[in-house]
Amino acid sequence: MANKLKEPTSILGVGCTRFGNLLETPEIKGLSLQELAAEAACEALADAGLGPQDVDAVFVGNVTMQTSQMPATYSQLTNWLGTKFKAGVHFDAACSTTNVGVSIAAMGIASGAYDKVLVVGLESTQSQPKKLSPFERDIIPTEEMWLWTDHCVNQAYSVPQGYDIFPTYNGFNALAYCRKHGISLDELERGLFELCRTRRLHGSMNPKAIRQQTLEDEAKQLGFDDPWEFWTSRYNPHVAWPSRLYSVVTPADGASAIVMGRPEESVAGASKPVALKGFGISVMDLPWYTDDPTVMPIDQQSFQKAYEMSGISSNDIDYLHTHDCSHIMSICVAELAGYLPQGQGLKYAEEGRLRFDSDKPMSTHGGRHAFGHAWAASAGSDTYEAVKQIRGQAGPRQIQNPPRTAVVHTHGYAMISTVLVLEGGK
Repeated sequence: MANKLKEPTSILGVGCTRFGNLLETPEIKGLSLQELAAEAACEALADAGLGPQDVDAVFVGNVTMQTSQMPATYSQLTNWLGTKFKAGVHFDAACSTTNVGVSIAAMGIASGAYDKVLVVGLESTQSQPKKLSPFERDIIPTEEMWLWTDHCVNQAYSVPQGYDIFPTYNGFNALAYCRKHGISLDELERGLFELCRTRRLHGSMNPKAIRQQTLEDEAKQLGFDDPWEFWTSRYNPHVAWPSRLYSVVTPADGASAIVMGRPEESVAGASKPVALKGFGISVMDLPWYTDDPTVMPIDQQSFQKAYEMSGISSNDIDYLHTHDCSHIMSICVAELAGYLPQGQGLKYAEEGRLRFDSDKPMSTHGGRHAFGHAWAASAGSDTYEAVKQIRGQAGPRQIQNPPRTAVVHTHGYAMISTVLVLEGGK
């Protein structure tokens, strides 16, 4: 396999809605999923200085059809997006969806088939259509939402009555990480606490995040002077021992969009294009790991492919996001990627080195816990943040020296590992 793009491709524009709850969050309350997708797409097109008829194709992804009633999502969105008569397709790569779409778009552009492609991801995890209405929505019972999510994995080998990924991503990985690196459970607890504080700090500075309150402020609101006491209280129970509730994903509703194109297609006055230097995608099914639960073979493959295509090494990375449905898994992947030294990730978190204003910034939008997780839309939100950081547009959470090289890693239900390598100007 050549593993090279024959022509350069760039991200010309990015868009993302507030992540929240369609039934409650002011910025998106009452929106239909069609309107949610259109809001993200309009921001991305405006960022690129383009109109909907300026793109050649539209790739749209969502995962849980039960929450949308749009099995042919792209065709149902054409009038809402203004992309009538354009080429389009619906696709699904679980929680890697939007960034897989970026990779497919890049291949279409590099082949010469398209000049510009709009990629959209949308999802509702909090509510579902009320009977047959496309506009009215009812709350999804939590256990039902996770059961639907479990349908992403090979059902012949999954546990049909429960959510497999909680123990796999959190409990098994945490215990294996401690055993592998000689870390005590107390040290694990403290490291995860500090990592959550960092993620919540980042979310508090992000107007698009579902959680915009620091961990300290939430603790005070609930009557705790010491956030550590709050962390170990009944408000933060273990979900898969030894990992707690605030070390895992916060389900959300949201949409993201990315305009891909040739760098020379950039419009005067629009935001600066960000180069897609390379990508890597690797797919497998259960089991996700071998004897060492901290290392998933698909991640080894996807990072290797992305590094080879882009011609970088881990030493070149200025900013990293790793899929953090589980905080301990995000550390495992950051160490596998070479961004953090083996066995030191939790120590780095405890020292505050993963903050936006320190030397190893990660997930500055707040990650899956603070920013929220809207399944198919989330990978696009991660890329949105990386692009904003590269351009110096991240506001109060801006990395002091805008990163030149950013790497974005996502897991599609732990089966679809996707890595994008982005590069800004000098």
